[in-house]
Amino acid sequence: MRTIEDKGSISVEELRKKFNVSSLTIRRDLDYWESQGAVTRTYGNVSLVKAFVLDNDYAKARYMEAIAKRAALYIEDGDVIFINSSRTATMVMKFIKNKKVTIITNHIQAASELDDGITLVYTGGEVKYPFGAMTGDFTLAALNNITANKCFIGCSGLVEYGVSTGAMREMLINQTMLNKTTDLKVILCDHTKVGLDFNFHYGDYKDINYIITDVEADEKLLGKIKKHNSNINIVRVDPANN
Repeated sequence: MRTIEDKGSISVEELRKKFNVSSLTIRRDLDYWESQGAVTRTYGNVSLVKAFVLDNDYAKARYMEAIAKRAALYIEDGDVIFINSSRTATMVMKFIKNKKVTIITNHIQAASELDDGITLVYTGGEVKYPFGAMTGDFTLAALNNITANKCFIGCSGLVEYGVSTGAMREMLINQTMLNKTTDLKVILCDHTKVGLDFNFHYGDYKDINYIITDVEADEKLLGKIKKHNSNINIVRVDPANN
């Protein structure tokens, strides 16, 4: 990733030669960074979207934690909750304290955030390097047999007309979690992803109750989103006051 940050744009073949690895290995790594909103790919080339991945990772994590902490305030005893494989969404579990809830997730590392009152249920499914997400037909079959009353879904990009991910295999997972939630539906998105758009869209703003982002998010864009659903609540948190 440092090489991409330094050059801004580079071909997949150049990366393969530089690191002396297979094209498949390079593509797998790029799949991951694309899903995080860090790069875009076109015709054998990869380009940097925003230079936040390494140098500003600590600052970015502060925004993500502030968003996750605010999201946890909406969780109550007895909730059954979907949490997707997003890093921000998974952080929500860190702030659930002294509540008995059930969480269904497709993030393989979710157990590291557990409080005593949390019952964790894994969807099962395929896990492919370098992702920590369980995906595939098995995952979808499990989700289609579960109903939650709340969900917290992270994303790779958020624009006026929808929420998106750079990972095709996660699009249907996120969509199914939203569809199978009966009550509160919350999208989590820090400012580095607001304004980014990826190929794989899911969710409809008219069905979303909350978007939780931070104070650096584009206010004009958030206003345009609000026009699609005047009842949507857009919360902007400030890590400095968290």
